[in-house]
Amino acid sequence: MSAPIRVAMLARVVYPLHGYGGIERHVYHLTTHLARLGVDITLYVQQSDDAAGLAQLRTQMRVETMRYDYTSPFLRPNSIVGRQLNYPRYTLAQGALVGQRVAAGAYDIVHTQGLCAYGYAVARAADARMRAVPFFANPHGLEEYRTPDWRKRLAYIPFRAMYSHGHRQADYTIATDACTAPDLPIYLGVDAAKVVVIPSAIDSSENLAPVTPTQTHAMRTRYAPHDDMVMLSVSRLERNKGYHLYAEALARAARAGLLPERWRWILVGSGKERSALEAQVQQLGIAAHVTFAGRVGDDDLQNLYAAADMFVHPTLYEGSSLVTLEAMIHRLPVLATAAGGIPDKVFTGVNGILVSPGSAIALYDGLREMLTARQRWPEWGAAGAAIVVQTFDWPVVARQNLAVYTQALDAHARP
Repeated sequence: MSAPIRVAMLARVVYPLHGYGGIERHVYHLTTHLARLGVDITLYVQQSDDAAGLAQLRTQMRVETMRYDYTSPFLRPNSIVGRQLNYPRYTLAQGALVGQRVAAGAYDIVHTQGLCAYGYAVARAADARMRAVPFFANPHGLEEYRTPDWRKRLAYIPFRAMYSHGHRQADYTIATDACTAPDLPIYLGVDAAKVVVIPSAIDSSENLAPVTPTQTHAMRTRYAPHDDMVMLSVSRLERNKGYHLYAEALARAARAGLLPERWRWILVGSGKERSALEAQVQQLGIAAHVTFAGRVGDDDLQNLYAAADMFVHPTLYEGSSLVTLEAMIHRLPVLATAAGGIPDKVFTGVNGILVSPGSAIALYDGLREMLTARQRWPEWGAAGAAIVVQTFDWPVVARQNLAVYTQALDAHARP
């Protein structure tokens, strides 16, 4: 038998050490599923106080933690300013350490997440021995390039420069959806020939495991005991998620008599936009039908997906959108905008309705079309679940990732 492929995985965060966000889950599932396929993983991440979580990760791979927060206790380490002070130091130190080990022959593949590409690219440029080892880099959602907020765009100028430099030095830059692959040469300036599509994914068995009829009924009873139709949205409550536009669409639909008498829109998540949204739905006269659920534990969230009737994701810009996949595995028809990687997941008339981002009118038209086709929602839900299982389930995507690693090693071995 051939020796296992040795991979250095460079990230800043991973579940469960640093929360349950999209990148945290991506790194966790990617590494654990590759480990199950026999890949020898060493994961480099920031320090954490979660000793139990660290011990659990170390049953499947080697984990090395590094200091991230170099700022004052009065400055949030992941604020815009905090990130610009902390992340460059973190990624340069991480890149230097891993670079030394790569040069010494410790790894066959280096795979970076987000801005971690920058520190490794700097180290790699200084040592030709490292260039014999394939370098994969995943930039994820590129929010630093997509934000319409001019203040954020100005503040993120250094980050965009580091992102672009790091990913241009990679041998393979990963697009997490086929429809977003053309964005990487545009935003990052990478060679289009170096772009490889490896989808972001969910672990469908993990999402379905907590769901029971009793718990699903309990969630419906808690949030919508008397409602005939429940719409669910899940994400941070930020302006770029487009909820202000969907609120306008709902108010218009209510005035037009399109909605049933008893309907509810549940928003799961927290964020700085909550107070503005609460004021908006009050002004629009639909506050009695809107529930701000705040943070919800994962087991409860999975049962809430199962208790809802449809999923709504009206985002203005997006990465791969794991919440859309989670809704699909729970057989929810989806109303979403054609942003980021969503067009690879939601197909009008197949598993939901896709509309143009940034328009309350488009969302209203999409909602009207959804309601007109309500008898098809079970069919659409089944189609969405099939799309996840076939294309966006981690056991499938991990094997695809391993195949790309193998191809890269073969290519680098040729004279």
